[in-house]
Amino acid sequence: MIKVPRLQGGSLLVRLAALMTFALLPLGLIALYQTNAVVAEANRLSHASLLAHTQQAAAKERELLQRAGGATEGLAAAILPVFGSDDRCANLMKSFTQGQNPFTFAAFITPGGSMECTSDGSIGDVSEKWPFLKARQAARLSFAVGQEILGGSGPQLVATSPVQRDGILLGYVSIAVPHQLTKSLSGTKWAEQGIRFVTLDAQGEILSASIPEQQAAQALPVSVPRRELLQRTGDTFFEDARSGQERFFAVSEILPGQVSVVGSWPVENAMTVSASPTSWMTLAFPVLMWLAGISVAVLGLQQMVIRHLSALRRAMRLYALGERDDPSLKLNSPPREFEEARLSFNRMVAILSEAERRRELDLEEKTMLLREVHHRVKNNLQLVASIMNMQGRNAQTPEARRMLAQLQRRVRGLATIHRSLNTNPDISTVDSRELINELIAEIGTMNAGTGQDIAIETNLAQMPLSQDQGVTLSMLVSEAMTNAVKYIGVPDGGRPEISVSLRETAKNWLELELTNTKGQPLLDPAEEIGGTGIGTRLMAAFATQLDGEAATHETEHSFTYRLGFPAVAGAVPPAAPMPEQEQDEAEPAA
Repeated sequence: MIKVPRLQGGSLLVRLAALMTFALLPLGLIALYQTNAVVAEANRLSHASLLAHTQQAAAKERELLQRAGGATEGLAAAILPVFGSDDRCANLMKSFTQGQNPFTFAAFITPGGSMECTSDGSIGDVSEKWPFLKARQAARLSFAVGQEILGGSGPQLVATSPVQRDGILLGYVSIAVPHQLTKSLSGTKWAEQGIRFVTLDAQGEILSASIPEQQAAQALPVSVPRRELLQRTGDTFFEDARSGQERFFAVSEILPGQVSVVGSWPVENAMTVSASPTSWMTLAFPVLMWLAGISVAVLGLQQMVIRHLSALRRAMRLYALGERDDPSLKLNSPPREFEEARLSFNRMVAILSEAERRRELDLEEKTMLLREVHHRVKNNLQLVASIMNMQGRNAQTPEARRMLAQLQRRVRGLATIHRSLNTNPDISTVDSRELINELIAEIGTMNAGTGQDIAIETNLAQMPLSQDQGVTLSMLVSEAMTNAVKYIGVPDGGRPEISVSLRETAKNWLELELTNTKGQPLLDPAEEIGGTGIGTRLMAAFATQLDGEAATHETEHSFTYRLGFPAVAGAVPPAAPMPEQEQDEAEPAA
């Protein structure tokens, strides 16, 4: 009989929540799509209605501009037969402004800006006036508004069209319309509703407005330049006006590519037309249903999956950071899968903890054995040094005593390094300051046989050294101290001194320096013996083992031994100081 495993309640809840979410998702998307389509169509119709209102409000303005533009282009064509005849041209202009039409002035302007043929017989230079400059720049039909910019008085709307024959510019024809005739946009119905209309041409110049001219620019959208409004013909959008108030804008075309009218509605008026709270609630309902399903699924995931994963991750992090007090993982009512993961984790922790405990015991035993080895080596070396001391006392000649004393110092130096390795918490390294201080305590207390004490000054940097470096450095310091004690002298009016310093002159680069005074020798002349040179050779060998660079410097009053070596492999020595003569030459003259 096959046993079917029973699903844990938590796992079933998560699966049901996920299934419910995915089951509701298609229905919600369909409802959302249909509702969105209905709302979008309603918005499109309402925006089209506002655009139609804009076109309706500008109907008379469109008619006037179309009439003025057509009349200007027709006059530009009619002037070609009479071009070159001032009388016939003047009669044509005069007859054009007579009769039942709104045009008060007409003129033919040469390409240089000179009015040579006008309806009232006047002539003049308009080369610096805005309508002429604008027409010359546009090179096609253009409109301009201004005060007394052509013949007549008061504000005028001027339409200008180029006159060409076979592609050659002959001049321009301009007609003027009193600007008050363009006030067709104004009306109490629009003003009461807060609706504003502004007419602009392709260059962004305001031709007319339903509000005072000085306020017309404030009714336009702030983020859209005037020149670009013509390109948005047929668009409707919400935007902040230059006055700072958010409004609904509709752009309608009056003359294709030349003039458009911009209508703006208060936001509340536009919203009542374009959308309603009911449509938004209808749009939000399927979204809310789907979000409710997602919330149930997320809650189930949180309770049945995420919280257990978080607990597992927290336990793993604490164990990795060294937490060993209670590393076992505990989960509250986990699904079967997480219960198996918990058991596996606790089993792994138990195995790793046991292996770690055994490793720590092994390391502790090895450390104890190594310390014992250093302790026994130190005791044996001290025993050898004591035997040498006894032999030195029984020696018959000063040379024998001196040789045994030198050997005794070297053996004690080796004993010192093993004592440091035994007492240092980190048996793999030696503290440079502690090591040299112990060597000085062993050797520096000696005198040269005169009974006068030798003053020793130290300035030692604390730097961890490897065992090999510690052994080599201790032997080198022992030999250097032996030589310093051997050749020290008493300066005039002073006392014998030895200075020992260890400095870090660059990153991981150490410099050892021993200096002894010179003067009246302390050594008894009867005990003076010739040097064998073995100390110097040993110091050179030790310096080579340290990868160091040794140098000596002697003056009338002192002798200095200096050694630079790397504390870590690959360390770079400091830059050599510039000689005083080269430094003086490198400095610029004052």
